[in-house]
Amino acid sequence: MHPVGLNGIICVPLQTGSMTNRAKPPKPPPPPPVKLPVKQCEVTGCGRPHYAQGHCQSHHRQMLTTGELKPIRPYRPRSEGTRKFVGLRLSPATVEALQALAAEEGISRGAAIARVLEEWNVRRKRKPKKPRR
Repeated sequence: MHPVGLNGIICVPLQTGSMTNRAKPPKPPPPPPVKLPVKQCEVTGCGRPHYAQGHCQSHHRQMLTTGELKPIRPYRPRSEGTRKFVGLRLSPATVEALQALAAEEGISRGAAIARVLEEWNVRRKRKPKKPRR
């Protein structure tokens, strides 16, 4: 006899055995992602990646602000023998010195750069600027 629960509903225990303990079949692997061709800016000679409305980000911004398209500066070439460090391109020796300063002082790399620049600014003699005409 099965126990009767609230509202007169008969409570039946779940089946146990091979039907309830069966492992689910493995899911099939997902299909490989589809690689779409990278669109480029429609402005002749630009070659930068597409951003919106057929233009790169620079040309799109030009269209929004001025309504006309002008040539933009090419990407700045990277100097050989430099490394990217907190958004700057520095020589490996400079990067090592800044990392050592940051570790020694227990500060972040950005704070080490700020400290070096502040000390440099205090040491150098600032000449008053001549007013522009």
